[in-house]
Amino acid sequence: MNKNNNMLFSIVNLLAIIILPLLILFSILYTMATTPLFYTTILKKTDLINTFVKAKNIELTRAIQEEIDKKVGLAWYALTYESLKRQYQEAKKAYETINKTQEYQLLQKKCDEIKNLSFNDVKHAFSNKSAFEEDKSLQLKNIQKQIESIEQYRNDYKDDIKAAYSKLEEIEEQFQDAEEEYNDKQEEVNEIIEKHRNTFAAQLNEDLDVLKPSLTKIINEKLIDGNIFPLIERYIRFFTSYNTIRSEYILELNDESNPLNPKKVTQILLPDITISLWVDEGGKKRHLLSDIIANEIKNTSGIKNKTFFVTAFTLADTAIGELLGSRYLKKAGLWFSDGVIYKHNIVLTGSSADTTITIVKILSYGKFLVYATIALLIAYQLFIYLSASPRLKKMLWIKRFLLYPSLIFIVIGLLCIALPYLLIKQSDTLSLITAMILRTVSFNTTMCVFIPVILLFTVAFICGLILRKKYIRMTISQ
Repeated sequence: MNKNNNMLFSIVNLLAIIILPLLILFSILYTMATTPLFYTTILKKTDLINTFVKAKNIELTRAIQEEIDKKVGLAWYALTYESLKRQYQEAKKAYETINKTQEYQLLQKKCDEIKNLSFNDVKHAFSNKSAFEEDKSLQLKNIQKQIESIEQYRNDYKDDIKAAYSKLEEIEEQFQDAEEEYNDKQEEVNEIIEKHRNTFAAQLNEDLDVLKPSLTKIINEKLIDGNIFPLIERYIRFFTSYNTIRSEYILELNDESNPLNPKKVTQILLPDITISLWVDEGGKKRHLLSDIIANEIKNTSGIKNKTFFVTAFTLADTAIGELLGSRYLKKAGLWFSDGVIYKHNIVLTGSSADTTITIVKILSYGKFLVYATIALLIAYQLFIYLSASPRLKKMLWIKRFLLYPSLIFIVIGLLCIALPYLLIKQSDTLSLITAMILRTVSFNTTMCVFIPVILLFTVAFICGLILRKKYIRMTISQ
């Protein structure tokens, strides 16, 4: 009987280690997927203006570097210059060493200092003036003897010193020519840099960098929190209400295009997408682009092309502005009219509809799995507490439950966070700006998803380590 109880205890714990962490993970992901704040946080962290400015700066740097490499070849001149600079420094050091230049200069400097020294400067160190004069004469004689010794040394080794000096002169001449060429090339490089930075596109990007903090704040508060947040709430209510929407929004149709093989086709009608650029401030309607952002730009100093930006944003609520905006939004299947970005009558058919309906079912019934997870955690705790198994065995299984799944999920979470920067790169089919936006969105999404997961399982892992230490101490004491 006791053997059977032990086996049952082990089986239940093993199942708990496998199933409960997965259920906890699902509960965290479900909670985030059904919370509007999760999506708005990703949008805010993506910071499209900042990403665009960074991408344009990288493009500008690459364009400058490519032209420098192509027209100037600065790298070769830089290597030649640095190589000759090192040779010159080594030759100069070798000459000064064999010539004893520093020792000779120090002795001459010391000799001049002593000659210029008067009794009044150091009278506290001598009893009288004649003692001072005697010491001064003695020091000068000693220094002069050292100077004469170096001069004699130079005379004895004048051929070696002359050879070292000739080599220094030769390398110095080569170094000066290389330095002159390098400086000329640097001037060419500076001209190329200035040419690129003075282009209209580069100046606009610099202006965007200045405007970035204020525009980002306006977009986050007025657009994302004010207009996109309610849209996300509406979609979450739709995707978590399968029983409510299935009779009105989900249709089962018969495809009789082939009478010999009729098929059932599923359709689902999604809520309209409506993002208004009109903001209500104190009962007054203000256009986000042509009014609020345009005024912000007017009041921002340090903008080189202020007139261009103000004019561009002011035109946003005109027919011309909306026509230009629609050209870009149509690529995403959206329309732009009267200050509203919208898409109506969104109907999915076939496999896309089936996939969407599956997601709706998961999100609609997923809350019951969250409740089940909480119930199972409580049941598992009660099972451990009420079990007749020895205390050490209980601690062993709890330690395993806290340590092993936690470590696995922490590693998986860290890998998922790093994946966007490892996998999403610029390519022939993906521009730098698109790659950076996709990478930023993916990174922020994985961060928002896995940071809570990592934090929760890190706490569990630490608790497991503490319990492990206690378990080892108890095992040793027995």
